[in-house]
Amino acid sequence: MKKTLILFLLLVGTFVSRAGDRPKYIFYFIGDGMGHNALALTEACLASRQGDDVAFGALGFTRFPAVGFATTWCANRRMTDSAAAGTALASGQKTSVGTIGMNADHTGPVQSLAVEAKEQGLRSGVATSVSIDHATPAAFFGHRPDRGMYHEIGMDAPATGLDLYAGAGFLKPAAPADAADQRSVYEALADAGYSIARGEGKLKGKRAVLVQDTAADPSKLPLAIDRRPGDLTLPAITRRSIDFLMRDGGAREGFFLMVEGGQIDWAAHDNDAAALVREVEDFDEAIRVAVDFYLRHPEETLIVVTADHETGGLALGRRNLGYDTYFGLLNAQQCSKGALKQALGRTEDWAAAKTLLGEKMGFGGAVALNETEWADLEKAYGEGPGRCAERAVELLARRSGTGWTTGSHSATYVPVFALGIGSDLFRGRMDNTQVAGTLRRLIQNR
Repeated sequence: MKKTLILFLLLVGTFVSRAGDRPKYIFYFIGDGMGHNALALTEACLASRQGDDVAFGALGFTRFPAVGFATTWCANRRMTDSAAAGTALASGQKTSVGTIGMNADHTGPVQSLAVEAKEQGLRSGVATSVSIDHATPAAFFGHRPDRGMYHEIGMDAPATGLDLYAGAGFLKPAAPADAADQRSVYEALADAGYSIARGEGKLKGKRAVLVQDTAADPSKLPLAIDRRPGDLTLPAITRRSIDFLMRDGGAREGFFLMVEGGQIDWAAHDNDAAALVREVEDFDEAIRVAVDFYLRHPEETLIVVTADHETGGLALGRRNLGYDTYFGLLNAQQCSKGALKQALGRTEDWAAAKTLLGEKMGFGGAVALNETEWADLEKAYGEGPGRCAERAVELLARRSGTGWTTGSHSATYVPVFALGIGSDLFRGRMDNTQVAGTLRRLIQNR
């Protein structure tokens, strides 16, 4: 891994693509909710783990040679949601909040890059760390006026006919009682010739779906900070997707693969900075899988990384600390806010809860607390495990120097990074529709 990283850094420092070149293999990574400050915080935590609380560490993709930033507004709001932003990134067209793969007034569908790639002879796939029918991945194959139409969106997957769908699962695979087609999403996929692989199952045939084991949560993969051995991960999904798409003509014709880091957004919605950092790291690891592929095919590969919007209004710096920051304290947190709530709910009394907070949050160890702070946590524990978990994460944020302005989205710019053939086209200020439009031209002019 270290040798690969060194070679990668050398290449990104010297390689400049020619705008006239056309990529054969296209990776489109979308960090849902990933703003600039999420990257800065993650790199600060990485540096702190290496003993440096001043410098920033190195995410691989932030070292890509082509760097830009993009606006994210949608057709009817300055502040977008993932459905409208996903549709813009997938199609190059603005739409209204809540809309999947349709124009703003819902009078017709818009074509996604994944479908365009398929029509141009490339193999095409969509992968995510959340459910396949969630807003951003859905925008690459679905056409619905309401992002909450999960069963209908799921049924769009076999109808659209992409080569690969991969993620946590489908939220509502069973048909509602009043549906004209009573097949489940999985039945419809099987009827359309898709093999269904669960967990470590093998991807077979020309068309495949990769999801978690039946007992797992279909809405999401386990958060990286909560991961256990055997869990399906986004880097593993990315690697298996590449292997699958290279079969059956993929090596000869090329492929398009969209990979979403969907839980960056979810951690930010929860205002859980430590979980956010681990999700960005996991996203980076998935991108490194693509970089490994790029190193084997440097004259034929393009990797584009961006976000649909920023979530949480993440702030780096707090009034109570002045110019001081202690971002590295976030490394002491060993589970997500949600997992902490569950663990606290299993404790019998405050003494057991206090011990747990030491183990999971570093309180009393790496994060020294005063009597007032412990008393505040004890009071919160009396109000319920959810309140105690929330208060613990808030306390760590205050101590570390991080903060949040919202539990929703913000209207800020998002980053754009690119490596490989055609990467120079992704420099500077652009709109999210321009990111997609540029990719479409590269796909069409191969």
